[in-house]
Amino acid sequence: MLQYFIPRRQEKTEPVPTGGKLRSVCEIDARHGKLPRTMHQHEDRAEIILVTGGHGSFNIDTGHYLASPGDVLFFDSGILHDETTIDGDLATSCLGVSDFQLPGRRANEMVGRLYAPQLSLDAQFDAVRTLFHTAVQLALAGDAPCVLDQLTCAILCKLDEELARHGQPPRPQQESLGLTVKAYIDAHYRESITLQSIAAELNFNPYYLAHAFREHIGYSPMQYIIRRRIGEAQNLLIGTDRSITEIAFSCGYNNSNYFQSVFKRLVGMTPGQYRRDWVQNALPQT
Repeated sequence: MLQYFIPRRQEKTEPVPTGGKLRSVCEIDARHGKLPRTMHQHEDRAEIILVTGGHGSFNIDTGHYLASPGDVLFFDSGILHDETTIDGDLATSCLGVSDFQLPGRRANEMVGRLYAPQLSLDAQFDAVRTLFHTAVQLALAGDAPCVLDQLTCAILCKLDEELARHGQPPRPQQESLGLTVKAYIDAHYRESITLQSIAAELNFNPYYLAHAFREHIGYSPMQYIIRRRIGEAQNLLIGTDRSITEIAFSCGYNNSNYFQSVFKRLVGMTPGQYRRDWVQNALPQT
C-alpha cells in the first residue's frame, strides 16, 4: 500500500468548473484492505474510490453500499463514510481532489444531491483504472504538477460523463429519530456522552432511541460513537504527527491506554502500528 499527501501552498482560489487539484493519492492492496477504515470525513477535499479487486462494504452518509471491481464510490467533502472488506481481499485506488465545482453541485462535490454515491463503470473500468494509475505515477514522480492537474481535470470530466449516463438518483431520505440521534452524536462524539445522556438531551426513552437508531444506521449508538472516535483518530494518525496521547484526548478519550485498547479491538492493531503501516511521503511544494 502507498499513500501520498501532495502539499500545496495555501492559495485562496475559487473553485472552477471541472477543474480540480489532486491533494492525495492512495493505492491499497488486499493486505491493507483488510484494515477497517471507520467513520470519518474530509472537509477540504472529495475522495473518489475505485474498487480494483475484492468486495467491500461502504457506509456513506446514511446509506449502505456493497461494491465490487469496477465500482466507483464518491465521498463528497464533509460526508461521513467508512469502508470494510467483505471477503478479505479488497483492493482500491483513491484520489483526494479539491478546488473543483461541477454543474449543479457545490464546491468539492462529485454527486451532491444529483446522484447516488456509487457508480458501476462496466465497459469503462479499464480506461478509468488506467487514468487512476497514471495519476498515482505522476504524483510519485512529483515533477509535473501542471500535467497532474490536467489529468485530474480529465478524470473528473470522465467520471461526470459516466454519472450523467449511468448514475442513479440518490436514495430518498426522510426525517427520523435515527437521523436526529446521528446528527447529535456527530456534533458531540468528542464529549463524554452515553446512551442515557443522549436520550435525556433529546427527551426520549433510551431503549426506544437505541432501537430507532440501530434500525436506521445499523449500529447501536455506542458502537457508532466508538466508530466516529476511532475514524477521527485514524485521520489524525495518517495525516498528522501528533502524539497518540494527544490524539486520544482530541477524540474523546481521557485515558490513552484505554484508547489504544479500543483502537486495537476495532482495527486489529495498535495506533502506533497503524500509523507505521501507512506509508506517507511529502512531495515538493508546487
